[in-house]
Amino acid sequence: MSGVVITSGWVVGLLIGLTVAAAVATAAFWDRGRFRVVHRAIGLLLVQLLLLVSLAAVINQQANFYVTFGELFGQGSDTYAQTLPAGSPRLSADGGGAEDLDRWLAEHPAVPGRGTVIPATLAGAATGYALPSHIYLPAGYRGDGRDLPVVMFLAGYPGTVYSWLDSVGVGAALDEAIGAGRLPPVIAVMAEQDPVRGRDSECVDSVHGSRADTYLSADLPEVVHRHFRAARSRESWALVGYSTGGFCAVNLALRHPDRFGAAGSLAGYFRPLIDRSTGDLYEGDLELRRANDPRILIGRPRPAPVSLFLTAGLDDRTALRDLRAFAPLVHAPDTARIVADRPGGHNFTTWNAVLPDLFAWLTQRFGTSGATAA
Repeated sequence: MSGVVITSGWVVGLLIGLTVAAAVATAAFWDRGRFRVVHRAIGLLLVQLLLLVSLAAVINQQANFYVTFGELFGQGSDTYAQTLPAGSPRLSADGGGAEDLDRWLAEHPAVPGRGTVIPATLAGAATGYALPSHIYLPAGYRGDGRDLPVVMFLAGYPGTVYSWLDSVGVGAALDEAIGAGRLPPVIAVMAEQDPVRGRDSECVDSVHGSRADTYLSADLPEVVHRHFRAARSRESWALVGYSTGGFCAVNLALRHPDRFGAAGSLAGYFRPLIDRSTGDLYEGDLELRRANDPRILIGRPRPAPVSLFLTAGLDDRTALRDLRAFAPLVHAPDTARIVADRPGGHNFTTWNAVLPDLFAWLTQRFGTSGATAA
């Protein structure tokens, strides 16, 4: 039962059907029976409960907060077998999955003017994790011979590798911006950041064994380099996240400036978090916690500067407060582009609206060509 995919159409349809059936049954038996007050009350309560559950299921399906029943109730699992379509390639840094990738691309011909989104499992050599992702290849990628910059998109918690595509709408936004010449062609990776389903990793290597940092900063780039024409320089790699993903993006870039030259935070926070969703990631290890605190890392010497994009909507008071506290800590040679004057709260509509600003900043980071000769 814990593995049932609650974002699937049949689950949502079943809940809606049960709600309608309960309403019809309550109306049909309204004046029947001896204990009318009791069965009327039970019927009304059942209809209202099913209505709330159905609404929650529809919202969850649209926003991709939880995928399975187990994840919804915090029953972590290391399996992601049901989160990608059947036949999706499994790619590894040793070249494994190349034939499956070629087959998938042959079965899904490119549409003129639109990027290709590949659902793929990315298997890491260092961690042993095999986690789902979506790889966006820009229009014209298959006929181009250049190495392209890469943007890794990280979701909030709860969230999935579908969140950036289905909820934020980044795929269509990338198509439009690249097609209009406002963003150079890029490879985008919508990556899974939580090795255990239903457990917020905060993208760190925790004391209790989760190695999300290693997977995202070492394993995943090597797989992408092996199978796609991805540029290798740090200036060609950027991290972008919303909410929890914003913390992840900034923290990873500051921890690994040799691999990532830029990070964008959309309504993120800048302190290591411990709560019910994360568990105790640090277990009293103060040095490890400080090593994952962007407020401290931003002031430490690094071999290379990091460029930051920081934004929060005017109605997102908590995120806006965190941004305003963190921004003054950024000093040269690090740089920060601040967008804190737009309306909106902590939601996908606000983050979609700021994508043009994000893409303009990325264009400056990657240069006008955004690619190097192969």
